[in-house]
Amino acid sequence: MNAKPTRTRFSVLTLLFIVTAINYMDRANLSVAGSHIQGEFALSATQLGLLFSMFTWFYAMSQIPVGYLLDRIGSRWLYGSAIVLWSVFTLLMGLASHHFFTTVTASFMMLLACRALVGIAEAPSFPSNTKIIATWFPDHERARATATYSSAQYIGLALLTPALSFIVSRWGWEMSFYISGLVGIVFGIYWLIAYRDPQHSKRVNQAELTLIRQGGGYGSASQGTDNRVDWPSVRYILRQRTTWGLFIAQFAASSTLYFFLTWFIVYLEKGLHLSIDKAGIGAMFPYLMAMAGVLCGGTLSDLLLKRGRSRTFARKLPVMTGMLLTCSIALVNFFQESPAIAIAILSVAFFANAFSNLGWVVCSDVIPRHLIGTIGGFLNIFGNLSGIASPIIIGVILQRTQNFQYAMWYIAAVALAGFLAYLFLVGKIEVMTPPEGEQEAGKKEKFNTPSNA
Repeated sequence: MNAKPTRTRFSVLTLLFIVTAINYMDRANLSVAGSHIQGEFALSATQLGLLFSMFTWFYAMSQIPVGYLLDRIGSRWLYGSAIVLWSVFTLLMGLASHHFFTTVTASFMMLLACRALVGIAEAPSFPSNTKIIATWFPDHERARATATYSSAQYIGLALLTPALSFIVSRWGWEMSFYISGLVGIVFGIYWLIAYRDPQHSKRVNQAELTLIRQGGGYGSASQGTDNRVDWPSVRYILRQRTTWGLFIAQFAASSTLYFFLTWFIVYLEKGLHLSIDKAGIGAMFPYLMAMAGVLCGGTLSDLLLKRGRSRTFARKLPVMTGMLLTCSIALVNFFQESPAIAIAILSVAFFANAFSNLGWVVCSDVIPRHLIGTIGGFLNIFGNLSGIASPIIIGVILQRTQNFQYAMWYIAAVALAGFLAYLFLVGKIEVMTPPEGEQEAGKKEKFNTPSNA
């Protein structure tokens, strides 16, 4: 009698959904509390901008080392420790107003240091998510699984931001950091207790392990269990056109996302001339549409794969369609006097951007499992370079032109570049296996490297 496969992988997906929502709550709390912090410490706009950017600088710089660590020590300990650490640093930000800090400068330096440490500690998040999905899910479920946990970031923006705003208005900006931090610490401890890889899980049966293995997950030939990282193989993968196509597309997709994370509310107020109350209500529609977009894109990709279409077609179609439709964001330039139409256009563009959000899925499809953390670190760097570059570029454009029109053309142009990267650089979606020469060089490199005493 054959046992029915357990569904432990969906419990793992629930954990990823929750931790991603917590992740984005801890990214959003500073923007919610920003004006109150600026008022209390008399910060200039430049100082507040520096504080906003501190997370992304250190988050991006940490991607390669944490990706390497992920491939060396695994998801359970690295991710669990990271959740606890970033939550501790989030909580500590609330102490910046304590009388222990006798000067405004000391309080400001405390905020800067904690925000930088939050960025470092959050660096393993998406490489870990990708590696866990590639390990736990067969390929025909992988895009929907990624879309499901990714949707948590938009839920976090649409729902948790108003909740944080209420906390700030009722109990002060410090309390938003205390509550965010405590929630994360509790969940991080739970992660360390609850999460296991498939081979160590007591809740998964042999039938589910077979289902995962036959679908290219844990234990399959393409997703071997060797955790060693050989740099010749890394260098080989970094030389491939497909890899660079993924990097460019990730930068393009993230540029649109960071517009909605940074300049969006300002655009609604100054570009569309809405009051802050109306801007807050108007902002919810694009965020909710983005949540729908990421779920639709992942579902369509897996449905195409399940119905026999090639993995290349199933992955590329949503990405390229979404990237191309994201370019429609430039149409708002013709409807600045009609806010309802402009918000509708923004909603469609953000839906399309999220619809194309399969970069991490494709990464798990083409990168050998034992290198996903390392190569995923590079992918995340390119995604977050847009979080550094695009807000600054948009700011320079606004300062030079005094309107948002060229900024919208910039976002559309970058989205088009992502579409072209998939069209001309990303080839067949299959695992990139280094040739024998590269693999042998990697084995020699490991053999000749002395072990630590």
